[in-house]
Amino acid sequence: MASRHHKEAPESHAQPVKADTHEERSERSYKAVAHNPTVSHEARMHAAEKLAEMHEARTGEKIDPANEAAIGDEKARSRESDTR
Repeated sequence: MASRHHKEAPESHAQPVKADTHEERSERSYKAVAHNPTVSHEARMHAAEKLAEMHEARTGEKIDPANEAAIGDEKARSRESDTR
């Protein structure tokens, strides 16, 4: 049986969110979409951009939307190679 080598997905730079408030729940939802391999790249990028805006407003820390969307992109590539 051949060994499969998968490139590991980058790690999120967004801090975990407790989701006690509407704002926190929204940020958490955008993060989930940005990392979801079943949605389109464009939708992941849009969600990652919204996540970055909300995260900076909440924490004052900037995060790279492209990195957040890359997590979902890598998961999508991994799913595709697993189904072959």
